[in-house]
Amino acid sequence: MKATLEQLARFVGGKVKGDGSLVIKGFCSPQQAKPDRIGFIESSGDRRLLKGAHPGAVITTPELARYFENAIIVDNPRLAFVMVMEHFLGRKKTPGRKAVSKQALVHGKARLGKGVSVGAYAIVEEKARIGAGAVIGAGCYVGEDVVIGEHTLLYPNVTVLENCEIGARCIINSGTVIGSQGFGFVSTKEGHRKFPQVGRVVIEDEVEIGANCAIDRAALDETRIGRGCKLDNLVQVAHNVKIGEYTLVAGQVGIAGGTRIGPRCVLGGQAGFQGGIEVGEGSTVAGQSGVFGSLPPKSRVSGYPAKPHQQAMRVLALTHKLPELTEKIKALEAEIKKLKRGRKK
Repeated sequence: MKATLEQLARFVGGKVKGDGSLVIKGFCSPQQAKPDRIGFIESSGDRRLLKGAHPGAVITTPELARYFENAIIVDNPRLAFVMVMEHFLGRKKTPGRKAVSKQALVHGKARLGKGVSVGAYAIVEEKARIGAGAVIGAGCYVGEDVVIGEHTLLYPNVTVLENCEIGARCIINSGTVIGSQGFGFVSTKEGHRKFPQVGRVVIEDEVEIGANCAIDRAALDETRIGRGCKLDNLVQVAHNVKIGEYTLVAGQVGIAGGTRIGPRCVLGGQAGFQGGIEVGEGSTVAGQSGVFGSLPPKSRVSGYPAKPHQQAMRVLALTHKLPELTEKIKALEAEIKKLKRGRKK
């Protein structure tokens, strides 16, 4: 597949600088630039990554376009580059019904929509419903009464346990478990008695979940992940958690039971959330933060325990001065002792 620079510019809604008839055969990174490929540059730092390499053209901002002979000028180079990547990669053809492997085990009362693909050694249990064009990878387990929407992709070895629901056009990466038992116990003198986890998980449309995540079912009602959310690898979502639409969750985040995360939040890697709290819409929580209380909308916090980001930065700056401040305090204490001894005389 190939396209001229002018064709690509029209496709992404950009303006051409240089030779619009230049033929582009693919895309590239700044480090692996080639004369028949197009890259993207969104900052001066990215420009330095070229280090003498010369892509055929770049997608860049109006401010940086002057540095390049051939360019597509847009306000958001990263987004335009994604569109170009999708153009060259093309859409994967939906596998036909014949793509159900002979080595898959599909219950006779499961319902598979048109064009569903089921890989080798996958299991689809009774009353499961899988929408048209969905792909169930090799070794997946789809439990009883599970609903999976149209064109959703489960990579190999994903587990979706009974009575859970996944929307349309979702992507679930390998090793993830949807509907695992929530961590709920009643402590007694004899030990810890399990609180039955009889709820479910609902994942709305266009959600992407990374590898080796655990999304626990609710104790009684539902754990819900809103439309368009993106979860990185190794994320733990406990029972009865609600995550609002279009929220981003980085790797190794842990969210304890009953917590509600508002829409369009950003949760940095390794951040931890106490159970039963609320994080307001549009909040940003920095990596490795410990959130022990509810946050109002549009909060920006960091640190452990989490506090407003500017305050956390001041606290962090002071911690680096602690040795110096400790010595000053010791010197002041010694001076005070001298003064007190002088008064007694």
